[in-house]
Amino acid sequence: RRAFIEVEQKFIFGPGTAEKLTALGATLQSDHSFRDQYYDALDLRLTLADHWLRHREGAGWELKCPPKPRERNGVPDGISKSPGGSDAPGDNHPLQPLESLGQTHGAVQYLEVTCPQEIVARVCGLLGIDPATVGHENMAQAVEDLGLKGFASFVTRRCQYRLGDLNVDLDQADFGYAVGEVEALVKRQEDIPTALESIQKLGNQLGFDEKTRIPGKMSAYLHQFRPTHYEALTRLGRLRKMGDGVHGQKENNV
Repeated sequence: RRAFIEVEQKFIFGPGTAEKLTALGATLQSDHSFRDQYYDALDLRLTLADHWLRHREGAGWELKCPPKPRERNGVPDGISKSPGGSDAPGDNHPLQPLESLGQTHGAVQYLEVTCPQEIVARVCGLLGIDPATVGHENMAQAVEDLGLKGFASFVTRRCQYRLGDLNVDLDQADFGYAVGEVEALVKRQEDIPTALESIQKLGNQLGFDEKTRIPGKMSAYLHQFRPTHYEALTRLGRLRKMGDGVHGQKENNV
């Protein structure tokens, strides 16, 4: 299965946001709750390289990572293109960090990888492990074999709307944080500008500033429960700092 590039913009939502979405023609797709569990090496090598390995209740495993290689910048080795054109670990070319993408707007881009074999290959590339030595048929076992440990676990209630090609999620986390997210999924880098235009248009209609980057649930969770991890990630720009660009966001705002 081919990985998609997720283009997303987080925003603060209020009591009237759902009504605005409905008035714009959005349809409520689901209202459900789920638990996310995130995993990393003990030295935080995955998240420091902006790679987020998650198991979502009812959906399975996913790795989110920046979609594009860049020059070495002191982060662990990432993924390079193999001669056959597929993504493979090696050659010491780290992936581009989230914060270096989309400088003129608040939207960010991630590659969503759900194929277990590719997840294992990418994680092994960061850890310096030969992926041939790690099975991928059982992801939970692979995570254990790689020495990865859970560092975050929380439940989210999500109201998900669909408007044209956009998904709009209104999330309430069980630790007291709320955030909205507009998301477009594209298959090619060339499609990103069009997705950004759609997100900007909806942002104008909903009344949020598309240039403001809102800290997500992970920033809030780590700030509250794992401050050392939070400081390491915000120092490298992997996460937005709590309080950046928003006022009173807690209780109003991954």
